[in-house]
Amino acid sequence: MSGVAKRIRWSRFLGRRSGRGIIVPIDHGLTIGPVEGLHSLSQVRGWIGHPGITGIIAHKGMVERLGREGLLRGLGVMVHLNGMMSLAQAPDTKERLTSVEAALRLGADAVSLQLNFDGTNDAHNLRMLGEVVDEAQRYNLPVLTMLYDKMQCADEEQGLGRQKHLMRACAELGTDALKLSAPENVARVPELMESVLEHTAVFFAGGALRSEEEILRLAEVVVESGATGLCVGRNVFQRASVASALTRLQGVIHEEPERERVPAFPIRPASVSGGAHEAWPQAAEEAVE
Repeated sequence: MSGVAKRIRWSRFLGRRSGRGIIVPIDHGLTIGPVEGLHSLSQVRGWIGHPGITGIIAHKGMVERLGREGLLRGLGVMVHLNGMMSLAQAPDTKERLTSVEAALRLGADAVSLQLNFDGTNDAHNLRMLGEVVDEAQRYNLPVLTMLYDKMQCADEEQGLGRQKHLMRACAELGTDALKLSAPENVARVPELMESVLEHTAVFFAGGALRSEEEILRLAEVVVESGATGLCVGRNVFQRASVASALTRLQGVIHEEPERERVPAFPIRPASVSGGAHEAWPQAAEEAVE
């Protein structure tokens, strides 16, 4: 990541001591409608101030509302630039919905966009990423690309091969950071990391709500593999105890000593439903400032 201004902005998404981040995306409402944990500002207010969170990703309207309520203090703010409703005929073809300049006027430290490659929209996705990177460079704003491969693959090898190609394509076009789904066998996370240029930060997604232990194990693999952190939404704000889940993730992602390497394990969705949120204790000594 080049440029002093860009580096300063990006540092707001990382823990001061760990150099890693826990970014919480809350852009779900545009895509899938009302979501448990994001129904109202009062729900968001219940967890957004936790010291483990380093950044937030949201659409422009939500950023404006959260900022007006004073809920974004001390957080890296990333405005999401594109999207499409799940109701649409082609929901994987995300369209530009706002500009980098508009994001900057809202106080954004970075911008993001989501690229779902379904085999029919490759040109659309690459053109949009190229345009966003060019636009963001004029303002020294970092760009995060949420990268998802929607193609059905014959086996794990083919899937990883496609993922590596897509990652490299995004790096070639100048994205500063990637958000990726972890492979089912997380022992292969380091293999994915090897295919990314050194200047590209990598965050791994939580995806659908899973057991807390699975997400904690993923967090350990993230740290061991040298990735930048987690970008998790539902696996944070849909927990029965958001405070407890964030505090445990904070202990893994923002810790300083090296941890023992964890064994590989498959990540599978768990049937856990969200519930009431709790207040968290005062920040411990290891909390991100």
